[in-house]
Order: sequence, then C-alpha cells, then structure tokens
Amino acid sequence: MNNLIPNFKKIIFAITIFTCASLIFSGCANDEYAIEKRYWKVKKQAEKILNNPHATPPNELERTVSNLNKFSEKFPKSNLGIDADFSIANLYTIKENYDSGRAQLKKLAKKYEKFKELAAQALFLIGNSYELQDNWPSALEQYKKIMQNYTETIRGLEIPVYIAQHYKTKYEPDKMIAAFQEAINYYQAIAAKHPVTPLSFNMNMLVVQCYSETKDWPSAVNTLNSMLTTYKGKVSLEEILLNLSSIYSEKLNNPTKTIEILEILLKEYPKSKYTKPAKEMIKRLSAK
Repeated sequence: MNNLIPNFKKIIFAITIFTCASLIFSGCANDEYAIEKRYWKVKKQAEKILNNPHATPPNELERTVSNLNKFSEKFPKSNLGIDADFSIANLYTIKENYDSGRAQLKKLAKKYEKFKELAAQALFLIGNSYELQDNWPSALEQYKKIMQNYTETIRGLEIPVYIAQHYKTKYEPDKMIAAFQEAINYYQAIAAKHPVTPLSFNMNMLVVQCYSETKDWPSAVNTLNSMLTTYKGKVSLEEILLNLSSIYSEKLNNPTKTIEILEILLKEYPKSKYTKPAKEMIKRLSAK
C-alpha cells in the first residue's frame, strides 16, 4: 500500500517522435516496406555518428545530413521522413553544433506547426540544447512557449513539472515551490476547461502530485476529497481512495482516518485487487 501518491510518469505516458508521427500520418505512405528498406541504410550512417560523435569527421556528418534531408524530401508524409528530420537535429546536437541543431528544430517547428505534438517536441529539444550549454534562461523561454502555445500536448502537460523538477535538482526551493504553484494553476485551468472528463481527472491527479512534491498535504487531501464528489458515479474512485489512505497513513499519521477511507474502499469495491492489502492494513492499524 506504499507509494500511492500520484506518479507524474504514470499519469502522462511518454511518447516518441516516431509514435507521434504514426498517429498523425498513419496510412499515408505508398509502400512502407520499400521506404523502410531505403531508410535503414541512411539511419545506419546516422547511428555511426551517434555512437562515436567525436571520431566522426565533419564531411561524414554533412554527407549523412544531406542523405537524411533527401530522404525526408522524397518521403515527406512517411513516418520515417519525420524521423529523418529530427535525426538531423539530433546529429548536430550530439556533435555540439548547437546553432545548426536549433536552426533545424526551428525549421521543423514551422514545418509541422499544424501537428502540435511534433511542433511542441521541436521546441522541447531546442530547450534541451540550451540546457546542454547550461543556459537555463533560454531553455525556459522555449518551455514557456510550449505551455502557452501547445498546452494540451504531451510535452505541454509534462513541462510545468519538468521546470519545477529542474529547480528541485538545482536546490532552489523558492523557485521550485513557485514553479509547482504555477503548475497547479496550469492543470486546474485545463481541468476547468474540460469538466468531468478523463482529461480533467488526470489534471486533478497532477495537482495532487504537485501538492505532494511541496508537502502540502492538506491541499492534496482537499483536492482528492473534491474529486470524490465530482467523479462519483462517473469513474472508479479506487485510485482517489488509495491516495487518500496513503496520505493519512504515511504523511499525516492519522490511523483512524486511514481505516475509515480503506473501509469505504472495501465497501464500494469489494472485488478490488487492493482488497487483501487494504484488509491487512486495517488489521495492522487496528491492532495499534
């Protein structure tokens, strides 16, 4: 029953560029097998550079970039064409040619502006390149653009916590707390825009995650209790009840309230996979 507080990575699933492309351009290619076979040769060139960037001469880099560009131009609607586009930026970045990498990514942000997931990914990688140069202000500028222009993309939902975690890693508590509060406001605004939907449910769970990061347990409890009312009869409340019991048990040291929540869980969801551990916890807490 431990570690039940919402995990950001479990709420928002990571998505690769290739997967984004598959979702957007599924079925567009005429002969995927032939295209894949052709791309394999180009990709092998790129992998050699990625595996040993410092030993790669400049002319080899430019030759590979040229081949990737040609492939992308020939198969613009292929998933692999998109992969080629982003591979060029990756090659420049791994070779520490950051200006060329960012120029490529800016081009891609414009090229794929109608496909928000890809455009957001391009901005995210620009931000990453600035981070590699220890230039957080410029990186943050890119991340803020994602929050503003691509709010409900995968990257748009990840970025607020990503920013806060940066400050946490850098041991800047005041900025970390401010960033988590900004994240809370951000997720609450999205939830309000899509009331009583799976998206709003996940946004509220992210709010709980942010409160847990700043150890604001009363606010986390209030949010979860509000969710119990809002989503009653609409979705399973198991996850909410589990998180409430975890907070009361592990963070607020309130065994009475923990037992109360677990008993609700057992009553409402008698066939839950958490029935056995819930009963064991009730027995253990009652014995104390």
